[in-house]
Amino acid sequence: MSLNLSDIFRRVARRQPDAPAIFGPGPAEVLTYGELDKAILHAADALARAGVGPGCCVGLHCPGGAQYIAATYGAWTHDACVVPIPVELARPEKEEILRRVALDFVISPVATAAFLAPAVRGGEVELWPGVAVYPVTRRREPPPALAAIRAAFVRFTSGTTAAAKGVVLSHETILERVHAANAALQLGPADRVVWVLSMAYHFAVSIVAYLRFGAAIILPPNHFAAAVLEAARGRQGTMIYASPAHFAWLAAAPEAAPLPSLRLAVSTTAPLDGATAARFLARFGVPVTQALGIIEVGLPLVNIDHAADRPEALGKVLPGYRLRLADVGLGAGVGEMQLSGKGLLDAYYDPWQPRSAVLADGWFRTGDVAEVGADGCVVLRGRTKDVISVLGMKFFPQEVEAVLTSHPAVEAACVLAVPDPRMGEAPHARVKLRPGADAEQARRDLAELCRRRLAAAKAPRDIAVVADLPRTASGKVLHRLVPVEETTHDAP
Repeated sequence: MSLNLSDIFRRVARRQPDAPAIFGPGPAEVLTYGELDKAILHAADALARAGVGPGCCVGLHCPGGAQYIAATYGAWTHDACVVPIPVELARPEKEEILRRVALDFVISPVATAAFLAPAVRGGEVELWPGVAVYPVTRRREPPPALAAIRAAFVRFTSGTTAAAKGVVLSHETILERVHAANAALQLGPADRVVWVLSMAYHFAVSIVAYLRFGAAIILPPNHFAAAVLEAARGRQGTMIYASPAHFAWLAAAPEAAPLPSLRLAVSTTAPLDGATAARFLARFGVPVTQALGIIEVGLPLVNIDHAADRPEALGKVLPGYRLRLADVGLGAGVGEMQLSGKGLLDAYYDPWQPRSAVLADGWFRTGDVAEVGADGCVVLRGRTKDVISVLGMKFFPQEVEAVLTSHPAVEAACVLAVPDPRMGEAPHARVKLRPGADAEQARRDLAELCRRRLAAAKAPRDIAVVADLPRTASGKVLHRLVPVEETTHDAP
């Protein structure tokens, strides 16, 4: 059997045991590679005592940080599969992950494990003080073909809707995409990466890549601009990996001073606007490099060559990938972006689809419309998908719509992304009410319903009552045709 990702980390740790692996979040906190390796072995031992073994699925319900990393690699030590359960999700969303994935165990802080109570099948094992490994009863059987893949991750792109199928990634697939990405990032032991994204949503290329190539991870005490900049300066950060909203905050911070050690600022999760890029470049002297991360593909595009002069572009396709444009009726040079190469997903979990069924002759259809210039630089022109991204947390509008239409006063609902200067994007809702419903009362009820059942980032920024919604001939709401200018009501 080939080495898994935990084995590969251990090789790096043995090569540089005294090198820093994680800085922070406290000003005096430093974990070396040797110490992180010991934390991983401690986690692996606790998981073994709980019964974790090859082929088990382990839900990870913990805040990001050193313990999150150690728990992930500890599970990988046993050839178990990790299923992130983001802590920011609402309880119904977490329970839906328990229903859709055949979980055997869940790692969670004791204080936030109440949602597991109906599923717990035995006594928990302490992992760290206040954090335990809970054996849970499967709500379903795993797909029969899962065992052959040697899965490392199952990550749902959204979490609760039928559109979120769950992306399955093997150890080999993650390693392939990590090496493909590093053709552009050029990470090494001298690098110190400032980390501000959610580990539940960003791990398989980013965190794994940093540790694979011996870099250190800087964890600021919080994600406010002042703290991020202080951590970057104090720890001599060489790279910042963040969303466009984070870069806007950093560029606008009154405390902003030069970051002489910074060599690379990578923006991902949502489109980067030119104004944000220009402000950051003027403030820090480093261009913002836009990258396209796709959970099914990896990191196929990174704008290394044109970050300064064309910051809104995605740059050229990395050497490990190929790109083609499928005609969508918008003229020559413009089309739906399709990608092939190493590191593409192994399968969709629910409903099960192996890689061969997902890909069309080896090509993955992204659903994004792009244009390729004469210089090979790729620019996104629009999205055929309706995904909403709030500070890197991506979700489908359909899951918010399902909550809205569960209210008896609502006949139909539409949720769409509206650009937001602080959050990147924000969800806005349009609802068509049933005859006789009181509009103001319905809006108040719906705002409260969303607060109870959805993560805060998914709750609509405003809820507007409309006479009707544009639809396809089959009756499906057309999200991109709902007028944004109708936004006139903030959610109560």
